[in-house]
Amino acid sequence: MASRKKLKVVKENTSNSNYFIISIEKKKKIFAIFLIVFALLIFLSILSYSRFDDANFSYKITDLIKVFSSNPEIAAKASSTHNWLGIFGAFISNFFIHATLGYFSIVFPIIMFIWGYSILRSQNYRAAIYLSNFLIIMGVLLATFFGMLRFTPEISLFTDTFELSGNTGAFLGKAIGKLFGGLGSIIFLSAAIFITLLIAFDIKITKTLEFIKSIFVHEDSNDAEPIKIKAPVEEKTEDNLEKIKELRRESRLKSLFESKKSKEGLANEEEAGTKIKIIKNVDTDKIIEPYLEEELDKPKEKKQKTIAEDQIVPEIDKDEEAKLPEQWEEEIDYVFPKLDLLTMPEDEEVKIHEEELKRNAELLKEKLSLFDIQIEDITVTPGPVVTLYEIVPSPGVKISRIVSLEHDIALALAARGIRIIAPIPGKSAIGVEIPNAEASLVRARSVIGKLKEAKAELPLALGKTISGEVYITDLAKMPHLLIAGSTGSGKSVGINMIINSLIFSKHPSEVKFVIIDPKKIELSFYKKLNKHFLAISPDIEEEIITSPSYALLALKAVEYEMEKRYDKLAKAGVRNIVDYNKKISNPKTRPKDTDEMKHYKLPYIIIIIDELADLMITSGKEVEEPIARLAQLARAVGIHLIVATQRPSVNVITGTIKANFSARMAYQVATKIDSRTILDMNGAEQLLGAGDMLFLPGGVPKPIRIQNAFISTEEVERVTNFIYAQKGFSKRYFLPSLYEKKKEGAGDYLSELDPMFEEAARIVVRHQQGSVSLLQRRLKLGYSRAARIVDQLEQAGIVGPSEGSKAREVIVENEEQLETILRSL
Repeated sequence: MASRKKLKVVKENTSNSNYFIISIEKKKKIFAIFLIVFALLIFLSILSYSRFDDANFSYKITDLIKVFSSNPEIAAKASSTHNWLGIFGAFISNFFIHATLGYFSIVFPIIMFIWGYSILRSQNYRAAIYLSNFLIIMGVLLATFFGMLRFTPEISLFTDTFELSGNTGAFLGKAIGKLFGGLGSIIFLSAAIFITLLIAFDIKITKTLEFIKSIFVHEDSNDAEPIKIKAPVEEKTEDNLEKIKELRRESRLKSLFESKKSKEGLANEEEAGTKIKIIKNVDTDKIIEPYLEEELDKPKEKKQKTIAEDQIVPEIDKDEEAKLPEQWEEEIDYVFPKLDLLTMPEDEEVKIHEEELKRNAELLKEKLSLFDIQIEDITVTPGPVVTLYEIVPSPGVKISRIVSLEHDIALALAARGIRIIAPIPGKSAIGVEIPNAEASLVRARSVIGKLKEAKAELPLALGKTISGEVYITDLAKMPHLLIAGSTGSGKSVGINMIINSLIFSKHPSEVKFVIIDPKKIELSFYKKLNKHFLAISPDIEEEIITSPSYALLALKAVEYEMEKRYDKLAKAGVRNIVDYNKKISNPKTRPKDTDEMKHYKLPYIIIIIDELADLMITSGKEVEEPIARLAQLARAVGIHLIVATQRPSVNVITGTIKANFSARMAYQVATKIDSRTILDMNGAEQLLGAGDMLFLPGGVPKPIRIQNAFISTEEVERVTNFIYAQKGFSKRYFLPSLYEKKKEGAGDYLSELDPMFEEAARIVVRHQQGSVSLLQRRLKLGYSRAARIVDQLEQAGIVGPSEGSKAREVIVENEEQLETILRSL
């Protein structure tokens, strides 16, 4: 009896424990529901993707963790999120749109839904595998197609719409564009898409051709002959084949129905007959055998509608695709950036305790009296970072005595560093600049907000002076600006302020930037403005130029643009760009266009070089020549240079460059020698850093001390995203091509080929070195003849353009390619 009781207890426990065991079937269903729900979330997040969300989030895992905190910044970001699924949707859509296939990444949630549905229904997985493969292939092909359109130079469509390709499509499209070229890539990818559709839907080529033929026959149906030719198509043989196909189809459907009969609960053969009759009239040859089971559930009307839709192929007339207009022919609805994009300053007024001012004035008097220097009057002008004390010395006191006491005064005041201005220009007083105990931050918003009041052609809002007034200058009057400062002194922030001053005040049709950033990160945000504010060389693949060799090409392209602009000014009979644009805008005074020269409103071109020292180290004299020439001549045609460097030595800022940059901006430098190099005087070495600078406009004897306004990276991103979200010009602003210039200036060398041309070409390709000296040695030629052969090789596309003293790049890789070129000549 005891043993039976024990067994009974065990049975009860096992029966109760069944409620807590999840069977494999349940696990599959839970997993399927999870897939369907997650697929729906991803689908909605991709569908509601917005570019504005890119500016709000840094897309780090810490942002997701901060959601559970009471961080007001995250709460503000969550409230301003445009995605339907909030922060989660913004993160998911950013990953799929950027990192995968762009908008075509929507195939991934569809595939997840198909698999979830198949697992939930416990259906045959062959259909899910088939559809997954088809969707992935189509998604990759379409993303690659649009990536190729973006990055192939001769096409350049959808260049600012990265959402159509994503990183994967851009990578594959760029590679295929390089491999096949523009037209070849379109043919190759179109064929791949067509073959995929052909395999997936079993499209009959013969029936498609017959359908197209019937359209054309119907269009020319005025005569009765086409109908007579088409009538005897149906023969007995064809009828027999159709009957055999019908019988085979009917038997197959009956067998499939029998297998599903128990599942669907169909009672008798009448229901089966009804189902078979519904399917019988549908062209099931288009249905692949593994999916006949699914086709049983589709009604006749839906299937017939699908077939009818497949027969309607929309034709795209390529002749109707208009050529992209040039920027000067196009007008855009541009909205200027608003001040709301910039951070509101906490307190614009400079507040310094009176006790601090009085104490410093008394200490200054006492220190000077120790050296028998009497002072008649002291005037104090407080600024955001530095306070100016204007001293009026007694008659008979030499200025040099006060200047020599610079270090003693700094010791008495316990100041970080003082600067003596002896005398202050326009005043009979000596200035002593003493740093404040607490510096106040000058925000970009408080400075840029004053741009509307400035009557300048190219206004630059730099910051605030010692007196706390906003300082705005005109780049057009400088006409070029040289900036120097050690690392961390605020140089890059100053360049950002200059760029944003022009962006806030000028329309994209009025100003274009050529930005050279060897450091690759400081000015990368402005890449988004390639359809608005950037001027791009067609010979260069970068919008923001980071390579020294590309920088040299860009400067030479601007130099060529300068020459062409001078030709236009000479033709119009004006002396500067302002008069030219006024004359062009008036139909009565506008010169007539010719095939060689077209007149249009010329925008200002601002060349910004963030680090000149890097270019001078890598290219040296080659870079110095176009910079010096632009600095000498480009002012009249609206081209201005802004050049910055960390090391203002004579090796970097040469005499030729320095002589043409009358306006200088010096941040904190390491030594007095650096200060004298940039300003021709001491003082920059005593600056405080963090935006404290001396600005020397052209024609002014002494520099002006300014606290540079601070603009953060987040503010720059908000401004660029605001402009990027707007519709830009349909075509980027291109500088003239140097390749075309060389082609025009070189003449037709190929008309009279040198007898040694073919042998020289083979030697160059064999050695992969395109130099004149190689041909001189190998062929025993003189310099002139060898140089002429190299020019012929360049025009034939065998070697690249000249790069100074370096050997030319050999474009042709092997002798097989060379033979093809030689046969075509």
